[in-house]
Amino acid sequence: MKLMVIDTIYPKLKTTIQAPTNTVYPYLLRGLEVNRGNHVWEMDIPCISMAKGFMFILI
Repeated sequence: MKLMVIDTIYPKLKTTIQAPTNTVYPYLLRGLEVNRGNHVWEMDIPCISMAKGFMFILI
């Protein structure tokens, strides 16, 4: 691909670009000692690119 100067086409990640009007929320787990199961929960929302938009999977 480098030899033929071919590049993939997909939306590039822009996770570090912030608008000045966006609210920055504090990290609430900073300084919290997690020392047992079920003490802290998290959720992930993967985003899959489709032909006509995006699909989100709640895990």
